[in-house]
This record gives sequence, structure tokens and C-alpha cells, in this order.
Amino acid sequence: MKFSAQEEYGLRCLVSLARRGPGASMTIPEISEVEGLTASHVAKILGILRRSGFVTSTRGQQGGYQLAMKPGEMVLRDVLSPL
Repeated sequence: MKFSAQEEYGLRCLVSLARRGPGASMTIPEISEVEGLTASHVAKILGILRRSGFVTSTRGQQGGYQLAMKPGEMVLRDVLSPL
């Protein structure tokens, strides 16, 4: 199966969040550094994933993004459709 660049980057962002464990969050700069992507690209992708219900965001000093559901509950087909 062939993925577009945006689909691949979206999956990489989700995997980075899943690796942190349940309830852990990451900021855009942290994900950007780990995945080697630009912060603006990560912000765009996380915005799409947030509107689709796959991640949640928390504002403020201790804010960041975290998975909205357990990784095992996510279906690849559903994740790829909004990207």
C-alpha cells in the first residue's frame, strides 16, 4: 500500500504520541524534533487529527497533544480518511 506524504507524517505523529504512553502529551516542537518534520507541518497535521477526533489538545504551559483513544482502538482506514 502506498501512502501520501501527509498520510505518512500523520501516522508518524500518532505513533510518536502512542510511544509516550497513556495520558502522556507532546508539544508540536517535541514531535517535530522526534520525527524530523517542520513544526508548521506537524501543526497542520495535528489540527486535522484533532478535528477528526484522534488527538486532543490542551492549552497552556503544561499543554500539548495526546491520543484521544487507546492505540489499539484506532483503525488505520479511519485515520487515513481525513488526511
